[in-house]
Amino acid sequence: MKTSTFLVCLLALLAVGTLARAQAPAAKAAAAPPALITAKMETPAAHTEALKLRLDHNPVTNALTVRTDANGPTRIEVNGTDGRPVITRDVLLGGESSVVLNVANLPRGAYIVTCVAGERRGMKRVILGQ
Repeated sequence: MKTSTFLVCLLALLAVGTLARAQAPAAKAAAAPPALITAKMETPAAHTEALKLRLDHNPVTNALTVRTDANGPTRIEVNGTDGRPVITRDVLLGGESSVVLNVANLPRGAYIVTCVAGERRGMKRVILGQ
């Protein structure tokens, strides 16, 4: 008799524990905020303060000409595909300006040219060695 009472109590505890675990995800789902579903996806507006950047002669072999509308101190970086800068040049520009970078010693491949002037930034992709 004692053994059967013990087994009934043990089964009751297991059933209550299983029921509590089954209800826990439902309680979490009920607490989550509802998702917003719309029929139309909005495209973010272009950043009007972006730095204008133009690269002459893409693909490039020896000299990369970077043209920008930056005013004041500007950093020009040529970054490899791993994101590491391979060329960094700090220059002082005055409006529509151009900077020529020697890229003859860089391996062939794709690079990202980044210009930063204050809060403004511009980026372009360039291919070297075609």
